[in-house]
Amino acid sequence: MTMQRYGYTRVSTNEQTNDPQVIALKREGLSDDMIVRDIISGGVPALSRPGMSSLLQLLQPGDSLIAAKLDRLGRDTLDVIGLIRTLNKRSINLRILNIGVETNTPNGQLFLTILAGFAEFEREIIRERTVAGLEAARAAGKRLGRRPKLTDRQRNHVLTMSAAGQNNGQIADILGVSVSTIQRITAQNTLQKSAF
Repeated sequence: MTMQRYGYTRVSTNEQTNDPQVIALKREGLSDDMIVRDIISGGVPALSRPGMSSLLQLLQPGDSLIAAKLDRLGRDTLDVIGLIRTLNKRSINLRILNIGVETNTPNGQLFLTILAGFAEFEREIIRERTVAGLEAARAAGKRLGRRPKLTDRQRNHVLTMSAAGQNNGQIADILGVSVSTIQRITAQNTLQKSAF
């Protein structure tokens, strides 16, 4: 079975042209029918793009995926490293022309290690920003998490109806919420009473 080589190009809009990418891939000996094109934002995860998805179905172990530039694979380091890991697991070589990296070489493996380090760094920065944002919101007195489905007044009404003998299903129908929402409110009330 012969190893196949496929090219991948991506532009964000119809107004942009992928001609420079196609020219670079054709210089590598790829014909038009071996080049898959996506017109989609780089913010869309690589594995969710129509062209990339169809290309991944074509690729077999030992095949090569060639891209003119790294940023054509994705804008987000975490997304790009995820795509590269997917290709590696399937024994598919990735070649990125503008930086001269091929993942099945020692230099390519070094590049992947460095890229994985950057991805880990990016994850840590995102985590730190999230924690700082949550702390700032708490300090400002903002309530975190999902907004309650029922107001305090409605919650008190649930307890009144429950005490009057209506079952959870009837109460849920009246207030237009799920039975589990009513069960949570009555269970919390029971716990609070038993705490005293």
